[in-house]
Amino acid sequence: MLTRLFTLFILLISADTFSQSKDSSYKYYTNFTNSKPSIELSYGVSDIRLSNYPYQLSDAGMFELKLGFTSQRKTNYDKNIQRYENGFLTVANASSKNYASSDNPGIKSDMWRFGLGHKGGYAVKMGSFTLQPYNSNSFLWTSYDYENKLNDTIDYSVLNDFDEAFRFGSSTEAGLNLQFGKNISIHPKYEIADIYPRHLFGKQLMSSLIEFGGIVLLEGFTRQIMKSSPVAGAFVDFILKNAYEYGFYQLRKDQMYWPFASAAPLRYGTFKVGVTFTF
Repeated sequence: MLTRLFTLFILLISADTFSQSKDSSYKYYTNFTNSKPSIELSYGVSDIRLSNYPYQLSDAGMFELKLGFTSQRKTNYDKNIQRYENGFLTVANASSKNYASSDNPGIKSDMWRFGLGHKGGYAVKMGSFTLQPYNSNSFLWTSYDYENKLNDTIDYSVLNDFDEAFRFGSSTEAGLNLQFGKNISIHPKYEIADIYPRHLFGKQLMSSLIEFGGIVLLEGFTRQIMKSSPVAGAFVDFILKNAYEYGFYQLRKDQMYWPFASAAPLRYGTFKVGVTFTF
C-alpha cells in the first residue's frame, strides 16, 4: 500500500516536471543539491464534514509540521519573477482538544496524519520582500478517532469506516507566502483534505490522472500569459490552479474518486496561518 502512495506522488511530480520541461522561459529543475532545507509550522481550525451525514462534527484545532526543500529560481519572464518550489514531508494533529472554544458542539475527534507533498508557483520579488502565491497537493495517511458517547439518537456506524485505522487520502492547498528577506516567511492558507474510507487503487489512479492532467493544461495556458504580462501571469496562475482544484474537490465531496462511483470522503476544510524558516 505504501508503494501505491509513492506511485501516486510520482505522478504528481511527473506532471509538474513535464509541464516545466516544455517551458524554456524559466531555468529550474528539482534536486536536493540546489534546494535549501526548510521548516514550516502552522496552526489552523478545521471544519469537518461528511456528505449526507446528519450529525454535527466538532471543529478541530490543527497543528502541522512540514520538513522540506525549497527552491527559488530566476526566470526569463522578468527579473523580478521567480519560480518557487517546495517538496515536503508533513505530520499533523487535528483535535477538538486543540480548539479552545466554548461553543464547539458535535462529535469530538482526534486525528493524526503524515504524508508527502509538493507546492509551487511564481514569486514576485519587490526589493527585500517577496510575495509567493502557490498551489499545493499532498498524499496522506490519516488515523482518525472519534469520541463515541453512548447516545441512542446518534448513528456512529458510518464513522466506523474511518475510525482507529490509517486511511489513505489527499489534499489541496492555496496560500500566499509573505517572505521577508531570505530566511523567514509568513503564510495564510486554506486546505481541503479528504480521508478515504477505503482505497481502490484503479479508481484513485484514474481520478488523479484526470486531476493532474488539468493542472498540466493550465500550466501551459498560464505560461503564454507570463510571456506578455509576467506579474499578472503569476497571479492568474495562482487563481486558475486553485479555482480548478477547489472545483475538482467539490466534485469529490460526494464521490471520493470522481468521476467514478465511490463513497463520500471525510473532509477537513482548514484555514491556517504558518511560518517557514529556510536555511
